[in-house]
Amino acid sequence: MEQRYLPIIYVRGYAGNQGFVESTVDLPYYGFNLGSTKIRTGADGDPEFRIFESPLVRLIRDHGYTDYFARVRDGEVEVLRGESGDEVPQRSLWIYRYYDQTSREIGDGTRDPVEDLAGDLGRLIEHVIRCSGAPRVHLVAHSMGGLVCRSLIQRHLRDRAEERVDRLFTYGTPHGGIHFRTGLGFAAKLRDLFGINDADTFGPRRMREYLRVPDDWDDDRLHEISHFPPQKVFSLIGTNHEDYNMARLAVGPRSDGLVKMKHAYVRHSSRAFVFRAHSGPLGMVNSDEAYQNLQRFLFGDTSVEIAIEDLVLRDALRDNDELRHLLIETQVVIRGEDVTMTDQREEDGSAIRTSPAALEDGRETLFRVFLMRGFRPQAREKYSFFQIRLRILPVFVRERRVVRDRHFSGEHLFSDTLTIGVRDQDDAEGRLIRAGWGGLESDAPKQGKRYTDEIVRIPMEGRHLQSGDVTLTIRDES
Repeated sequence: MEQRYLPIIYVRGYAGNQGFVESTVDLPYYGFNLGSTKIRTGADGDPEFRIFESPLVRLIRDHGYTDYFARVRDGEVEVLRGESGDEVPQRSLWIYRYYDQTSREIGDGTRDPVEDLAGDLGRLIEHVIRCSGAPRVHLVAHSMGGLVCRSLIQRHLRDRAEERVDRLFTYGTPHGGIHFRTGLGFAAKLRDLFGINDADTFGPRRMREYLRVPDDWDDDRLHEISHFPPQKVFSLIGTNHEDYNMARLAVGPRSDGLVKMKHAYVRHSSRAFVFRAHSGPLGMVNSDEAYQNLQRFLFGDTSVEIAIEDLVLRDALRDNDELRHLLIETQVVIRGEDVTMTDQREEDGSAIRTSPAALEDGRETLFRVFLMRGFRPQAREKYSFFQIRLRILPVFVRERRVVRDRHFSGEHLFSDTLTIGVRDQDDAEGRLIRAGWGGLESDAPKQGKRYTDEIVRIPMEGRHLQSGDVTLTIRDES
């Protein structure tokens, strides 16, 4: 596990105007220190505060990290702690303060393009690796910060990317660009034409330049990463578009208020959906849901990829030509944590949309959960438990319109909860798994079944289903 505790470099998002730049540099941690306080219903039914300190405080408290501040000027790394920075711990957390130069108060007001920010990030990585002795670093980025990281990987490092970067975690990054709702395409064209405050950073022309996208790639492939395994990327996607600023009016639903869900992830990366806005008091960075995904992705010792395979509906539904789509709602929770790791719902527009034929002939990945032995509720417990709450809803279509008289809203073809326990590796071949439908841990078998195959299949049963499996692909991440 110790080798996974690598230095972390935080890369913040876009500051649109000079006022936002100045407020950004006023924050020592560039916003990574911001937490949230909300009121919720407690165990006794009474209102109580729910406090999340911030991802920065939690990384320091839970994992023993030490904070550092750095900026790069004229190609030289400047450590801003009154220390030489020649020797730093491997568990160091670095704030890359790239907006200091753009500030008119402490800089010269120059706004560097993404390519230059990425190049300086590369210089910072070299400094951190040299001073800490770590083999690589983790990159954690919000919004545009994720594009800076991708520019570093795809344009600067390229074939050396895996030698320098271990994992990349992004919050609300517009990996496919920022797109406006139907009818506002002219606004995007004006943004990309004039590029005021480098706002064209989020348009396809500039993205192709700083991401060094191959010429034969279409614009709809901007969210594909090159020179780095997408399995080492985690994309956190916000689904609350109502609690953001006025940009939400231009972007519309199925977004976090600024970035549409379908453009907020690296293709084939791990991803999670949380009911949070792009930023602000109800933003995703300062949320416990995001932090739980972050720490497990960076430090987890076991990963479980959850998918549905070979799902066949009963003949009455298979023969119904009006059943065009299926919506898959997924919630994943880990025992001992009071948060939902991912929450994909029809009403938020985040449910997976597929077709009966696609599920019958193929596979749909739902989520990749990361487990940590050290964070189990009972230290002596050898199993890590989590639950998958799964619903499959039908969408009937007639003459290109949803048929309203076929079913009630929210009516499902399948709805159940699967509890899974994954045991630590032992000296025997295979791995012990406990799994059971029904919702409570007690419904899972008391004794684990030993699986030696790479993929564990758990049959699905329901009156609308002829057959189907939930599959688990379990890998050791330590």
